[in-house]
Amino acid sequence: MSANTSQLLGTAATVYGVIAPLSALLQARQMLARRSSREVSVRFFASYAGGYAIWLLYGLSAGSAPLIVVDAVGVLCAGLTLAVALALRGSLVRLASWTGRAAIPVPGEGPEPAPAAIPDAVARQISGENQPAPANPSRAPGARVPCPAR
Repeated sequence: MSANTSQLLGTAATVYGVIAPLSALLQARQMLARRSSREVSVRFFASYAGGYAIWLLYGLSAGSAPLIVVDAVGVLCAGLTLAVALALRGSLVRLASWTGRAAIPVPGEGPEPAPAAIPDAVARQISGENQPAPANPSRAPGARVPCPAR
């Protein structure tokens, strides 16, 4: 491979390496537009940013300018997306918020957990409302059945 080809491939890889992490910002924009980060894995973005951070440290130790540039952009973009996701969940510090739900709900800290969703029909059946009348009232549960005279 000639020096010009190698230089061209190195430049193309660096340009792609800078543009690719910018795609994480699209996810941040979508989260901000929806005002929710429920659909996003915060753990993924944490590992994504961590991977870029490790490569950045390697690039710094090796003195490789392309690695430093690419991975610095990656850490910034992944870190920003992670920060947006955590901010929308209400915490940049509490690790329990990284799952999208509190591991142990603490009263007065963060949003209260939503009550379990029970469809109205099931709730009515449980409460006994709107129950159809039995076909034979004498056979209804709890009904007194007259004893035949002896």
